[in-house]
Parts: sequence; C-alpha cells; structure tokens
Amino acid sequence: MQGAAPEVQQLVADLLTPMPGDYFLDPAERPAVTTLGIPLHYLLGDEDHALPHPGELFAQRAGLTPIAVPGTHEGLLTHPEEIAKAILAVD
Repeated sequence: MQGAAPEVQQLVADLLTPMPGDYFLDPAERPAVTTLGIPLHYLLGDEDHALPHPGELFAQRAGLTPIAVPGTHEGLLTHPEEIAKAILAVD
C-alpha cells in the first residue's frame, strides 16, 4: 500500500491471509475463468509496485488486456471511487 501511512500499511498486512497454492508460481487447477460465460476484466493500478511480476503478465494469463486505474496495489482501499468508476465503465 505504497502511499499510505506506515501504521495503515502494517494494519492491512496483519489482516491479510496468505494465498494458498503458490498462485504466483503455478496456475490454479480450476476451469479457466474465461470459459464461464461471465465478462471478465482486469483492473491494474497504475502505481502498483507490489506485484512480484508486471501486472500485464497476470492479465495475460487470463487472456486479457489490463485496464489502468489510478492507485496502488490495494486500490480498492486507497482509491475506491476510481475503482468503482472503472468497474461501472466496463461493458
């Protein structure tokens, strides 16, 4: 949560739960989400420096092109209005 006060960063870090299944290393053994018949979009914070790889690579794994939104890695917490506008703007 770059840009947030250190105590806010620590609070959020303490509340996060580790992701199971080596998400960043191995694909999840589930059906491809793009086959579910639900529109899928990938929002990527234009100031996100917390991802272990460029966000474009994660979008590419789902066959998507990321939509840039203002904010950082925890954009829903730090830039909720911009994220809401982006969600409402997609088809």
